[in-house]
Amino acid sequence: MTQYAPSLPRPLRLGGLLLAGMLVALGCQSDSDSPTATSASPEAGTRLDGPAPAESGQPHLYAGEDGTVWMSWVEPVGEDRLDLRYATLDDTSWAPPRTAARGGDWFVNWADVPSLRPLPSGRLAAQYLRSTGPDPLAYAVQITQTDGAGTWQSAVRPHDDGTATEHGFVSLLPWPDDRLLAVWLDGRTMAGRDGHEGEMTLRGGVLDATGTVEQRALLDDRTCECCPTTAVRTKGEALVAYRDRSADEVRNIRLVRFDGQSWSDPAVLHDDGWRIEGCPVNGPALAAAGDRVAAAWYTAPGGVPRVNVAFSADGASRPAVPMATLASASRGVGMPRLVRSGPHLYAAWTHPEEGVQVGRLRTNALR
Repeated sequence: MTQYAPSLPRPLRLGGLLLAGMLVALGCQSDSDSPTATSASPEAGTRLDGPAPAESGQPHLYAGEDGTVWMSWVEPVGEDRLDLRYATLDDTSWAPPRTAARGGDWFVNWADVPSLRPLPSGRLAAQYLRSTGPDPLAYAVQITQTDGAGTWQSAVRPHDDGTATEHGFVSLLPWPDDRLLAVWLDGRTMAGRDGHEGEMTLRGGVLDATGTVEQRALLDDRTCECCPTTAVRTKGEALVAYRDRSADEVRNIRLVRFDGQSWSDPAVLHDDGWRIEGCPVNGPALAAAGDRVAAAWYTAPGGVPRVNVAFSADGASRPAVPMATLASASRGVGMPRLVRSGPHLYAAWTHPEEGVQVGRLRTNALR
């Protein structure tokens, strides 16, 4: 692991524990068959009973400011439909799962997963992907929100290009005036081309409570094709991180900011010099507390893999702690998700045979 002090657009300050919270995700896998909450050791974390069935997958986590942990996942319904389900966690007890969306024409894979985000007004927002044609790489972003009565409204597309191309890897953020900020990878300029030829772009927009999309913007006109994006709020601004793609195939992490009116020019987080002719399907992670920000990302310049960590000001890393171990390293495991709530870190991942799994670890185990 390598640490950097990046040149962030408008440097901020950072506290210490956010980094450890992100790095634990690298060891979050499953080795327990116990259906109840058990602890293998004080350092290894605790497996929790989960609300998702064995055939489920694509988990995503979010921790609200009130300490509530939200988890969403994809669950098959019959032979030809899928549900986007979600539930909240109270200590070790899950509320009954609910359904945010259902469809028979979704695009689902291990890396680009749906997500759900509670909004300050009490409403909810969720995003998923829907196939738009016979081409397996043609799919659109769908965003749905609840109304004031808690009913899920019809989904809308934040992009208006209408092309049968790739759109995905969405990041959602609550925005002032009960609105929602969305950022996504957009392949509209790849229309009519085979495979990944052409330029993947990064775009954003703001949705009001009815789903009307405003302030659509092009944030970067050439990005990595299939690496997840990430976004956090820092006081009155949004900070977005993603993997860029230069003309000579160097794929650094870049940052853009949104102040509510305009987007900043992209800025390199750190020049790793990783040249790779293909998408590594591995994006950055951001964590923020007030005006403190930390970033973590994978890179492999010269064929040497490592995880880099950057702080907006001084910060210190702590050892990673394994939560569980899987014998399989298949893509079916997906990407582990991690959030912090109170004194605990919560992780979710997909077990190839047992579906979505959940674990937690006390933050003091990292000290």
